[in-house]
Amino acid sequence: MSPHSLLRERYSNVLVAPPSVDTSICRVCRRDTNQFTRCYPCHRHQADFGSELANTVMPISIAVKGDQLARELWRYKNSSIDRERRDFTNGLAYVLAAFLQEHESCLARAAGVDGFEVVTSVPSTRSPEPLAGILSGKVGRTSRRFTTLLRRVAPHEGRLRPDAVIVVGNPAGRSVLLVDDTWTTGASLQSAAVALRRAGARAIAGLVVGRHFDPTYERATAYLEKVRSRPFDWGVCGLCRTGLA
Repeated sequence: MSPHSLLRERYSNVLVAPPSVDTSICRVCRRDTNQFTRCYPCHRHQADFGSELANTVMPISIAVKGDQLARELWRYKNSSIDRERRDFTNGLAYVLAAFLQEHESCLARAAGVDGFEVVTSVPSTRSPEPLAGILSGKVGRTSRRFTTLLRRVAPHEGRLRPDAVIVVGNPAGRSVLLVDDTWTTGASLQSAAVALRRAGARAIAGLVVGRHFDPTYERATAYLEKVRSRPFDWGVCGLCRTGLA
């Protein structure tokens, strides 16, 4: 079996497909909402920033705290073991490459564009930034389009703060694929999206590897039963499944 086939099989058993949008699932980040259109953080973002937010957001997988994907998303940046960082970096690069091969067009349609002229990452305080290295050097589909557009200058402290990042490239008039590894409240990605919008980006789609989920949350059991009831399918994403693409 080829290395790519091994990775595909491995991550098919690790990834947990986000649920389809319905009356109890946030149409932005795909967590449960108890019969509201958006979860509370996404509702606040919409109320405060409206059309400045990303046109669409898609998590590849739910990253349940304590499960394998959540561990890899932390260890690819933070492990003290070189081999572990390298292996998890290569694994996440495969996940991004395979997902974009199938579904970049879904993101583009949902954002209202034919395609993305530039790919960039949500900035972190690390230098060099591991995710930027993946997108610029390990994923062929994004490497030629990758441009550093943003730099983090302050912590966002769990709040949507466009002033926490500065624009260092030129997004004016361009369609941007904005990638992050983890979404918890969405403050990091949406802060970056608003900064890009204010600098003139014409369309922004957010792609997140893992949507963090706390299994001790009061309605976690029913939600996890729902998302785990369906095997991960590389050929279907949350956008094309629900007709949002």
